[in-house]
Amino acid sequence: MYRGTKEIQEKGRVDRFTALMYLLFIVLGWLNIYAASFDLENAVSMFDLSGRAGMQLVWMGTSLLLAFALLKIDTSFYETYAFVAYIAGIALLIITLVVAPEIKGSRSWLVIGPVRLQPAEFMKFIIALTLAKIFNVYNFRLMERKNLIIVFSLIFLPLVLVILQSETGTALVYLSLIFVLYREGLPGGILFMGVAAILYFVLAIRFSDVQLGMLSVGEF
Repeated sequence: MYRGTKEIQEKGRVDRFTALMYLLFIVLGWLNIYAASFDLENAVSMFDLSGRAGMQLVWMGTSLLLAFALLKIDTSFYETYAFVAYIAGIALLIITLVVAPEIKGSRSWLVIGPVRLQPAEFMKFIIALTLAKIFNVYNFRLMERKNLIIVFSLIFLPLVLVILQSETGTALVYLSLIFVLYREGLPGGILFMGVAAILYFVLAIRFSDVQLGMLSVGEF
């Protein structure tokens, strides 16, 4: 198990560095939304709830309140139900693939009356939670073949289901979990190949209609 994670667990403290990084990213994202939606002729304050930045601020506040509430729950609850949540999440992804209507080219939304749910979004933190439970096993070593197969299967099974739903953006978020594996001991060479695969994946989607000689980028 990663020593830093173990020390944090033993001292019963929140990982302050990770928390600060999270806050930094959501603030930067909020500023980017304001900059991207800014209209000089009809300028509104970034705190105006009628604008996109203002609504994003509401979601930021809601997520922080939810985060504080989740931190109050005993960690044994997450350890106990991590695998249960993962199995339920996979089941929801399969159900979504079968019954979800096509909305803007993807089949990723479960429609229940006036309520819409996107299981792929919930699966993001479920995968992270499941990986954390596995990494927390005493004397866990990522580079053992059995552990590698288990960890990559946990990531790529939902990733494939999400791609089948035509949600490639969410699939890229799943791929970013490779960086978490690097922290747990994944060699830099494998990480580099993973990053290269992500870049190829993005370029293949972005320039799928561009021809390179006789081959398209998707076939190159």
